[in-house]
Amino acid sequence: MTTLPSDALREALDRSPVIPMLTEPDSPAVPDVVRALADAGVAALEITLTTDNALAAVERSAHVDGCLVGAGTVLTPELARRAVDAGADYLLTPGVLPEVSAEARRLGVPLVCGAFTLTEVLAAWSGGAQWVKIFPAWLGGHTYISSITSALPHIPLVPTGGVNVDDLDDYFAAGAAGVALGRAAVGDALRGGPLEQVHARATDVLARARAAREGSR
Repeated sequence: MTTLPSDALREALDRSPVIPMLTEPDSPAVPDVVRALADAGVAALEITLTTDNALAAVERSAHVDGCLVGAGTVLTPELARRAVDAGADYLLTPGVLPEVSAEARRLGVPLVCGAFTLTEVLAAWSGGAQWVKIFPAWLGGHTYISSITSALPHIPLVPTGGVNVDDLDDYFAAGAAGVALGRAAVGDALRGGPLEQVHARATDVLARARAAREGSR
């Protein structure tokens, strides 16, 4: 079973404020994409458990040096257990699911929760989430993020869903601790595109995100 220090995810987000989301877990390229992202400096990423074979993708990609591999879209305690057995370093839920939060605590595995409203953000944080994904971020945009961070500056927020590279300055200026990106971070590599572009793309996105974060401080 994976055991991480309690602040491992916070430290990963500090080092690498971009969380790539691999939303096509059946792609045979997943492990290679994970390694390319890790080589580019990505410290944490998410593989969504949205297909029957997604756990196999987690198992093939787990334990990459320098990068935490998270299992996303965890909806039940049973799926949480199976993800940890497959080697997931941490778990992510799309919303506030108290039974999954309780199972993550029992397993001793770090947790990230999705939320949207202020009440949900507080529930996720009080339930043990190490950071909170605001999903779908496009619905409120950076102005909405700014409203939440103004009220709850101690909770690290990661806007997720509809976030583009061109939005980075606005989201970090609004107080985001990081952003989650899909194809903007991995390109077409999961659909047969060139793997060599993953490293270059991720390196560029990370550099832009770090610059945006520094510029907001």
